[in-house]
Amino acid sequence: MSEYMYSIWRMPLVLVEASHVRVLCDACRTTSAEVCGRRDLPVMARVAAVRKFKAVGWHHDAGEHTRTTTLEQVQRDGSGRWYCPGCAKKTHL
Repeated sequence: MSEYMYSIWRMPLVLVEASHVRVLCDACRTTSAEVCGRRDLPVMARVAAVRKFKAVGWHHDAGEHTRTTTLEQVQRDGSGRWYCPGCAKKTHL
């Protein structure tokens, strides 16, 4: 048997694409939050970001939709208005 010598080239710089999901408060327009879905597909990163934003106190206003399926889609995707924890405590929502 003969032996073969293999060399593995290491890459000094590897670019990994990641989906960043950012939200801006619709009331004060100064507060924002961002989540990075490192290894997730963009769709899954968006769904996970909606959960994380809500978990830390952000309020999501999906609006009024007559069709239930449209409302569910908007809630899942995070479309609509977002309010930071400070503005969400106010009674104007």
